[in-house]
Amino acid sequence: MSSPTLATIQNQLNRYGNSIATILGDIGNIFIIIIFSQQHRNACSVYLVTAAICNTFYLTFSCILQYFPFYYLDETVRAFILCKIRYYVPILIAQIAKTMIVFACIDRYMITSNRATFRALSTTQRAKYLIVFSIIFWFLISSHVVVGTTINNGQCGTFGIYATVFNIFIIIVAGSIPPIMMSICGYLTYRNMRRLRLRIQPAVNNTNEGNVNIRQRDRDLLTIVMYEIFIYVIMISLYPLILLEIIISNNTMSSKSAQYLQIETFIIIIALFLSSVNSAAPFYIYFVLSKSFRRDFIQLITRTYRKLTRQAQIVSVHRITRNFERNTAV
Repeated sequence: MSSPTLATIQNQLNRYGNSIATILGDIGNIFIIIIFSQQHRNACSVYLVTAAICNTFYLTFSCILQYFPFYYLDETVRAFILCKIRYYVPILIAQIAKTMIVFACIDRYMITSNRATFRALSTTQRAKYLIVFSIIFWFLISSHVVVGTTINNGQCGTFGIYATVFNIFIIIVAGSIPPIMMSICGYLTYRNMRRLRLRIQPAVNNTNEGNVNIRQRDRDLLTIVMYEIFIYVIMISLYPLILLEIIISNNTMSSKSAQYLQIETFIIIIALFLSSVNSAAPFYIYFVLSKSFRRDFIQLITRTYRKLTRQAQIVSVHRITRNFERNTAV
C-alpha cells in the first residue's frame, strides 16, 4: 500500500471515523447510564454505569483533542500543562473504565459461586468503595505520565528513555493485565454457571417468581460482560502489539526509513481508532445480546415518549383554555 493511500485512510479515520464512534458511543453510553442507574441493588450495574461514564468522557475528550488541536511551538507554561493533560487524562479515564469491567467480571464470579461468603461480597456499598479506590489508585499510578510527558521541538509527547518506559507501562496495564484478569474470571464464572445450572435446574419450578427474575437478570448481566470481554480483547490487542514492535525496532534498528515510520504511525492510528470503537460498543453489545436490556431500553423510550406526548397535550389544553377565556372576556 502506497504512502499517499495510507495518509488518506489515516485522515479519513481521524476526520470521520472517530467522530462517528464518539457520537454513537456517547449516545449509547448515556442510555447505559440511565438504564443501569435504575438497578441500584446490583453491584455489577454500578460497575457498568461507572464504565459508561468513563467511556463517555474518554470519547468526548479524545474527539475534542482531534478537532481542536493545540500547537506547542511557544513552549510556555500553559503549553506544558496542556501537553501533560492531553496524555494523562485519557490514560487515567481509560484505565478506570477497564478496571470497572474487571470488577464486573469478578462480581459475576462471586454471584455465581456456591459459597455464600463469596456471594455476600457482591454489594453495591462495597462496589462504591472499590470504585473510589480504583480512581485514587490510577490517579497515583499514572502520575508519572504528568512528569515524563514534555514538549520537544514543538511536539508534545514522550521522548528518550521515558518513551520506552511509557510504552512498557501501556503494554502492561492496558494490553496484558486487564485481558488476563478478564479471561481468568470469565472462565471461572462460566464454570460456576455450568455447575449452578446443573444444581438448580430441577428446582427452578419450586422457587418463587422474584428469585427467578433476579437470577435471569444476573444471567443476562453475565452474558453481556462475557461478550464485552471478548470484544475488548479483540479491539485492544493491536495497540500493545504495535508498541512492543516499536520498542524492539528502536533498540535493534539503527535507523528507520520514512515509509517504515509512516506504516508504524498508520498502525497506531488504527489501534487508537479500535480503542475508541471499544469504548463506544458496550450499548450495542448489550442491546443485541441481552433480552432484558432490550426490554428496559424499549420501556425507557416508551415512557419518555408518553411523557413528552402528555406534556404536549397539557400545553395544548392550557393554550385552548387561555384562548377561550380571552374570547369570553371580550
